[in-house]
Formats: sequence, structure tokens, C-alpha cells
Amino acid sequence: MSSQEIEEATTAIRSHIVDFLTTLNDQMDEQRLSEIVEADGTLQSKNLGQTPERCVEDALIWPILETLGYEYTPRPYYPVGDSDEQPDFRIDNLSETVIGENKSVNNFETAQADIEGYLDSRRYEYGLSTDGFRWGMYAVEADDSGRANLVTVVEEQNIAPAIRRIARDQGLVSYTEELQENSTVEGVLGDFYQTFNHYGIRRAIGGLTEFYDLYLEVTAGNGEYQHLDVDLVDEVEHPPDASQPEKLAFAVLLVDRLAFVKLLADRGILDRVALHAQWSEHNQGLNRFRGSFYSQYLQPLFHDALSTPKQQRDDELPEMFSDVPHLGGGLFEQILPGERAFDVPDSVMKPVLTQFIENEERTLVNEAAAGSILETYTEEFESRDLAGQIPQYYADIVDAYGAEIEYVESEIERTLRSFAATEAR
Repeated sequence: MSSQEIEEATTAIRSHIVDFLTTLNDQMDEQRLSEIVEADGTLQSKNLGQTPERCVEDALIWPILETLGYEYTPRPYYPVGDSDEQPDFRIDNLSETVIGENKSVNNFETAQADIEGYLDSRRYEYGLSTDGFRWGMYAVEADDSGRANLVTVVEEQNIAPAIRRIARDQGLVSYTEELQENSTVEGVLGDFYQTFNHYGIRRAIGGLTEFYDLYLEVTAGNGEYQHLDVDLVDEVEHPPDASQPEKLAFAVLLVDRLAFVKLLADRGILDRVALHAQWSEHNQGLNRFRGSFYSQYLQPLFHDALSTPKQQRDDELPEMFSDVPHLGGGLFEQILPGERAFDVPDSVMKPVLTQFIENEERTLVNEAAAGSILETYTEEFESRDLAGQIPQYYADIVDAYGAEIEYVESEIERTLRSFAATEAR
């Protein structure tokens, strides 16, 4: 996760908080904002002209959920339970069943208790509780006696200190004592975003299984839950004497390289390399008649630009690659025998780019920052099936990926993988 992403998200959340405070200040007949923000006061319908829960949802919770990267359905229908026993929202872009319960500000414990009741009913897997100020994600686990207990999935977050500082900065509240907290607005909101954003929750609840199942489908055609209309490993054009392990190694190496390119682009290192834009241009122009997207764009990028020092590059290299830095770690050098003889037809490349590289971009970038996609799949999911089919190439690919990260961090961008908290804020 880049510092730019965190900064943009915290700026957006800060803006939502300002809008929320302004809404309260404008709507309340009796000005009680100081009591609510500085103490533990609660909103009242008669003073607000609206039900407090609905006001907090519309002005604060829904905007924050969107900034965190969630797609959601308010008041989802479930064919069980009474109408007053239905959750306030459902998260739609996580593979697990995640529901949410909202309450008005300074009423977090009630939201937490309601979520515990929903989860104990065994109808849902995970639950998010919030009053707009405090946020928690939970599951239930049975103890030795069989009693269900609420357990936290990620560390609970409280953004009230940031809200209090923002309200004071905006001149919306009165106070007699200076704040004692050492935390900054950026620090509180940065921690909140890094904990509760879609990717963080997806990883915490095991949703990356879906991502890596698609990875397995893309590389080897063996996804258990997802299916592509093409098979990269069998449909790539390869040298006549290429073995099946070499064809599979080419597929996983291609995905690792594409992931690394997306990581570099996300970090601003490859400003002029935009896979989606270049793919669109390739399909609309004459390039598609000259050869595949792989042969016309990716292969020159990998072998003639990224792996070649600038002073040694061919004069006929496309101008768009003139500012591409040289990467000396070895990931983009020819690792496989006869690698330049491999090619990927556009009909095969399209679903790889659109359904995996682009649709899973945020997760792909974060996983790429952690290391080789091939290595993570093998080690964290304890599956040796893929690596076992390419024993003579597994170490070469994984080691080259690790060496490339080390090279970039030592020569180009020292915070490629992670960003210190002080920098992120």
C-alpha cells in the first residue's frame, strides 16, 4: 500500500468528517455539537429533524465505506428473521458473508451487541459495527462449553480523536481544555484506513483465497471456483521443443512480471507505462496487425527496456520506453531457455489483463509488494502443486523477483514494499 494511496484516502475521510460536522451544525435546532464531539452526547431526532442513525449513515458512514473500497447494499433482505432483526447493510465485494450494523454517534456498544446477536444466529460469517466514530469487525467462535463469543478480526479503530481535532480546527465547537492525545488527524485516519480498507479486511478474513484461485486459473487453468475461457499455459505460442514445465514456467513468470510492472506504476516509477491504456491503443490501431500485444509491447518492455541499461538500448526501441529505468535484479532478463520465441495471442492475453491484472489491480499491487505471486501462493497457501511442476525454474523465478525488489529499493525507490508510519502520515 503506497503512501500516496494512504494520503489520498485520509484526505477523503477528513473531507467526509468535515461534511458530517457541517451537516450536524446546520440541521440542529439547538446547538449541541460541542456536547456530542467533546463529550459523549447523543443525537436526538427532535433536535435534528431526522432520525439520528439515518443522518449518521448518510453523512458519514456510507461515504467512509466507499472510500474504504466497499460496495454495499443498505437494508438487505434476508428471508429469515423479523423486519427489525435485519442488518443495516451487507458488503457485496467480499467473498464471505459480511453484514454491518450502524448506530448513531456515541452508541457503539449497542451496534456491537446487535452484531453479536446476528452472528450468533449462524446466518452470517462476519459483522462490522460502527457508530461513525468507532469501528469494529467481528466473527464468533464457540468456547469449550459451546457458547458463542464475539472475537475481533482486526483491531478496533476509534477516529473520535481526529473528529475532535477537526471540529476544533473548523471552529465548530467550544472547549475549555486542550487535547491531551499526541496523535494527529493524519495518524489516526491513516491507521484507520490501513486497518479497515477493503484489501486489509479481505486479507484478514481469508478472502485472498478467491484472488489466488483466479491466479491458479490464469496460470495453470486449474482454478477451483473460477473459470476463464482461455488457458494461458496451453494456448501460448512456444518453441517446438518447449517442455510442459517450461510452458507453465513462462505463464507464472509472465504474471509475476506483470504484477511487478503494476507495482512500479503504482509507485510512480513507471509513469508512462499504463497497461490498460496501451492495450486499448493496440486494439484500436494498426499494431494488432503487426503482431500480438505481447510481442509488440510487453516483450520489448521486459527484455529491451527494463533489463537493458539505457546506454545499451536499441535506437529503434519505442519512444515511450525512453524514460523506463534499468532494473538490474534479473526478473526481466531471459530466465527460461528460448524465451524470446514465446508469444501470447491477443485472444489469450485479453482475459488475463482484464479479468485478473486490471479487475484485481488493488489486491495485485499489494500482493506484488509482498513478494513473488508464485512464492506467496506456494508458501502461504501451503500448495506445492504449482511449484512442483516447475522444480527447475521455481527458485530462479522467485529469487529473481526478490532480487529485483532489492535492486529497486537500493537504487530507485527505497520504500517500494512498505512505508513507515511517519511517511504514510
